[in-house]
Amino acid sequence: MLHILLLILKIIGIILAVILGILILLTCIVLFVPVRYEAAGRCEGSLASLEGRVCVTWLLRLIRADVHYSENQLKWRLRILWIKKNGDNIKEEEFSHEEGSTEESHEEKAESAEVEKLPESKEEIPEARRQVEEEPKECEEDRKESVETVSQAESGDHEGVKDAEAPQESDEKGKKLWGKIREIFEKIKQFFRKLKESVQNIRNKTAELGEKKDMLADFLTDETHVGAFQRGKKECFKLLKRLSPKKLLIKARFGFSDPCLTGQVLAGLSILYPFMEEHMDITPDFENQVLEGYAMIKGRIYAVHFLVLCWNLIWSRNVRRTYKDIKNFRLKVGGNQ
Repeated sequence: MLHILLLILKIIGIILAVILGILILLTCIVLFVPVRYEAAGRCEGSLASLEGRVCVTWLLRLIRADVHYSENQLKWRLRILWIKKNGDNIKEEEFSHEEGSTEESHEEKAESAEVEKLPESKEEIPEARRQVEEEPKECEEDRKESVETVSQAESGDHEGVKDAEAPQESDEKGKKLWGKIREIFEKIKQFFRKLKESVQNIRNKTAELGEKKDMLADFLTDETHVGAFQRGKKECFKLLKRLSPKKLLIKARFGFSDPCLTGQVLAGLSILYPFMEEHMDITPDFENQVLEGYAMIKGRIYAVHFLVLCWNLIWSRNVRRTYKDIKNFRLKVGGNQ
């Protein structure tokens, strides 16, 4: 009986060891197998000649993504193990063509139905004209006489009513005018009340902003927080250095119709120039609108670099203290509001 229990425990231990080994293997694969990327592009002076491609692979190309742009068309392809998917627009065009054909068939059916109804309407028109022509002219004369008598009676009644309602209308006009004047005065009073309230709110908000400004200045000038900022800056620069591409080459000549825009783009690129001085050759053109040249970049990204960054920040005392102070500082600002 005892050797059976030991055998069961041994099997359970082997299973747990295998599961633990698989988890360790997967963790090592995620951390130490890099994501490889490669991109290249070229242009010969116009946007129509712009071409480019991007390729990202992981785990011995078992997972791969490709994007290609040329002749104003964007094509992409994704592969995960044996599952493949690409951006093919043929199905969408066929679907749109089928929708157009169905709409045309519906329109043709509607037009045919209208055409079938037309002869019936044409037969009905002459019958209606005959009935109108056959009406006796005496009925028209009787109608004219009755209309004249009714109009005379209505004119007499309206004159009597106007004479009786003349003083009432004058009283109603006076009341309406007085009501409008009162409404105008009420609106003026409400305007001044709102203006006074808005001024008071502005004063209160300026006072609150002054207090928050002092709190923020004290927070930023604290030695612990300054040390945490310096540590975070140092670790971020280390990460950028580790993630820097292995191959980089940029050679281009660019220019826009607006020379100011050309200068702004050149100023933005000058930020990267100290880090990539040996790999960049950029020539601005402030007179012509042009874009020509080529670029190529290739490198790797390891997940373990991000793990090292988080580890170093977590084990820094200044960073942990600053994180707690930020949470408390936000709660205080929310309470003051």
